[in-house]
Amino acid sequence: MKIVHASIPADYPETAARVLAEIMDGEAIPFPPGGPRAWMAWSGDGNVEFEVVPRGNLITFGEEEGEWRPQKGTTRLSEVHIALSINMPADQAIAIAQRAGWPARRCDRGGGLFQLTELWVEGAFMIELLDPEQTTRYEEVVTPQSWKRYLAARDVVLAD
Repeated sequence: MKIVHASIPADYPETAARVLAEIMDGEAIPFPPGGPRAWMAWSGDGNVEFEVVPRGNLITFGEEEGEWRPQKGTTRLSEVHIALSINMPADQAIAIAQRAGWPARRCDRGGGLFQLTELWVEGAFMIELLDPEQTTRYEEVVTPQSWKRYLAARDVVLAD
């Protein structure tokens, strides 16, 4: 099983799609279903696709299907983030983000449990990037079984 695609917001969807496509060694293509300014960022292997839609166009339950509709007064921040395994070293991804003017930094999660790179699209939407070494570590330590052990060590009671 895999996630097929995700939509993310951006003030400048074309630029954001092009930067993300570069990090994923892929390409950016217009995405008309998301509106005239929406773009898609594809990974080079075609397995990951981000639909980059104008910020403030919220997806709603339309009459026949989901629809993006502009909403006034939306925030630039989000409850949502995405983690993405990438093929390039973290430092290279950070350099691409910085060239675009986006914040990016290496971070430890879980008190050193694993490392990743926070990439902040336009300074507002977080994508966690895991380079090949970080992906290997993440896949070793973040499994249902290991997470239950992590929680038990912190006296978190799991409901049945």
